[in-house]
Amino acid sequence: MAVKPESLCVHVLNVGDGDNIIIQFPEVDGQRKFAVVDCYNSKKTLDYLNKLGVKELEFVCVTHPHFDHIRGVPNLLEAYKGKIREFWDSGFRHTSLTHENIIDAVQDDPNIRFSRVTSGMEKTFNNVKVSVLAPSIYLRNRYNSYGVNINNASIVLKLEYKAPNVVNPSVIILGGDAQFLSWSKVLEEYPNYVKTDNPDQLITVEKSFNPLNCHVLKVSHHGSKHGTTLECVETLDPEYAIVSCSGTSSYGFPHEIAMLSLKEETEMDRIFFTDYSMPEMPRRGTTIVISKGTTSHEIECLGEERSELANPPETTR
Repeated sequence: MAVKPESLCVHVLNVGDGDNIIIQFPEVDGQRKFAVVDCYNSKKTLDYLNKLGVKELEFVCVTHPHFDHIRGVPNLLEAYKGKIREFWDSGFRHTSLTHENIIDAVQDDPNIRFSRVTSGMEKTFNNVKVSVLAPSIYLRNRYNSYGVNINNASIVLKLEYKAPNVVNPSVIILGGDAQFLSWSKVLEEYPNYVKTDNPDQLITVEKSFNPLNCHVLKVSHHGSKHGTTLECVETLDPEYAIVSCSGTSSYGFPHEIAMLSLKEETEMDRIFFTDYSMPEMPRRGTTIVISKGTTSHEIECLGEERSELANPPETTR
């Protein structure tokens, strides 16, 4: 698919109940930059990167060490050894050999800068600001003491891209597998200020400001009922939503409760699924978000069937 040089593209690959996202940053001085957020199916990821002509990656972000997000990461690290600038990790220590092998591979590559990111971190890649919304430092400090559900350790990213002479930027949020506790901290740390119209309230709020308002939301945790609440969706207020889930999910994704919350704020024909279909919305497949740095977005669904996974089985101990 040919895209214009000034476009930011987010490719949400069709891998069933897993996450596989490729960020294609806009072209600057004739050069594009790329990043990968989670990798369940390494073969599909590497084939896709090859078609895009990707020679190196600005960063690889592993939102959290669940198998459906990291299964293909070892093969990705091997294929791009010496060609990855940064590796972003949530800091959650997991006991699986897959996660341990990933950390070992990163440490063995002197060209990768290893970071355990938390909310508040911001970096800019080809005029796109990438902000970390979660995990909060509060949750990070609980990893080894009072404990945190691994999904609530998930990294949540916000992409902001504003074209020249444009007032409001394009905003895309990638929700990882964040659940209620994590979202509550996001809402607390990035509060929605709304001008009051309550005549009984003495204080006067002169301005409204919502740093979490987005145009596109990659729905957290594959449409789980634990990852999507009405209050959170109302605050984010996405125009489009993308759910990465299987059409034959053993977990029942997407859950009806999550879908009802999404439907309150987002038109049904603007909710996309990677490997799931509904009678009223049959589109599915790898989904591509195209942004030219304005509040208007193009969404393209390739409609392809999910390919079989070609990765070695997980080993735990």
